[in-house]
Order: sequence, then structure tokens, then C-alpha cells
Amino acid sequence: MRSFVFAALLLSLPAAAEYAAADVTNGGTIKGKITYNGKPPPPKKIMITKDPKICGTSRDDDTFEIAPDGGVRNVVVYLADIKSGKKFEGEMKPELDQKGCHYQPHVQVVALHSTLQVKSSDPILHNVHSYLNGSTVINFAVPPQPGLVLPKKLDKPGGQQLKCDVHNFMTGGFFVAENPYYGLTGEDGTYEIKDVPAGNYTIATWHQAAGPLSEPIAVAAGGTATFNGKVK
Repeated sequence: MRSFVFAALLLSLPAAAEYAAADVTNGGTIKGKITYNGKPPPPKKIMITKDPKICGTSRDDDTFEIAPDGGVRNVVVYLADIKSGKKFEGEMKPELDQKGCHYQPHVQVVALHSTLQVKSSDPILHNVHSYLNGSTVINFAVPPQPGLVLPKKLDKPGGQQLKCDVHNFMTGGFFVAENPYYGLTGEDGTYEIKDVPAGNYTIATWHQAAGPLSEPIAVAAGGTATFNGKVK
């Protein structure tokens, strides 16, 4: 009886509202820079023995890409709780290639419910294995077949770490966004988020290896708000 009542209660709860596109007038901007917290470590050298003709014999670990002044590349900065605003303008069929034993792009932001087009430019077997909060979401082999594209619907929001089970030095990630208010830091660690409706929000970060950041931010109509963070 108790389980029946609990199930009935769950069914009666309203569904979480998804992000809704709406006109934005006199929106604000959020900009800033994400830097490494502390002295950046030198890149770790990885020695490669698996498929060296395609992958090379060594490479620098690209989990962290840090500029000389500490700016961190490939950090996703996003608004976690905005409910409406500008429409998504990103590609609804994003691509993930495997080339030279690298995931390309190394990190990207894709829209929730979009379909990731997975392919490989390498003439060797690869594997796409993604994790969301430690749990497997995607896990399939990509054979060396020219023109092969494997679609994967992305219905789980949040950042997913990527790895190849065939070549354990291949890593990357993608962030499945519930709204279009995000920025991906460039080589110098800077980002910008435009056309934000005036209001109070929570701004957060995701990186394939660094711990997340989160704090409140206020955006004025037509104004510029700043969020700088340190990750490690």
C-alpha cells in the first residue's frame, strides 16, 4: 500500500519544465577567464605502443591545456538554472571524429536531444566510451570503415568524459546543454556569453578532469557581468 501511494505521488508531481525559447530585449553579457589554481604542472609525456603508425610514438597529455599565464582551455561555463531566453543556434547534428588517435573536437558543447554523429578518419579500430558522473552512457566500437557514421541521441544533460578502451591515452569530452547560455574557454582561458535576460542566475563550470565551480551571478539589462574562476 505504501509503495502504491508513493507511486501515485510521483505521478501527480508536475514534470520539470524544459528550457523555452523567447525573445530577448536588451540582454546582458557575461564574460571572464578561467585559470588554473596554483602553479600549472608541466604536460605529462605519454609513450604510445598501440598502433604507433597512426597514433605516433609519444604525445603530451592533453587533459589540461594551460596557457603560460594559467588560462585553462576547454572549460564549459554555463548558466545552470535559466528557464527561457534566446533559441539554440548550434548544430543539432554535432560530429565527433577520431583522427590521429585524437577525439576531434577534443571538447564540444551540444544541445540536449541532439544526435551526435560519430565517425573515424583513422584506418584502425577505435572505441567511444563516455561517462556521466562515473556511469557509462555511450560505449561502442567504431570499426575502420570509410564513410561509416554512427548516430547517438543525447538525452542526458551534463558533462560526459570520453575515453577509448582500445587506446587509453585518448580522452576528451562533451557537454550536453539544456540551454544555449554557455561559453567554451579558448586557448587563453577566456569566454563570453551573450544575450542573457536580466536576472539572477547560477553560473557553473565543467571540465573533463577539473572539479566544478558554481556561484550566483546577477545580470543587468544591457550590462556586463564578470565571472572569473580557478580550477584544478
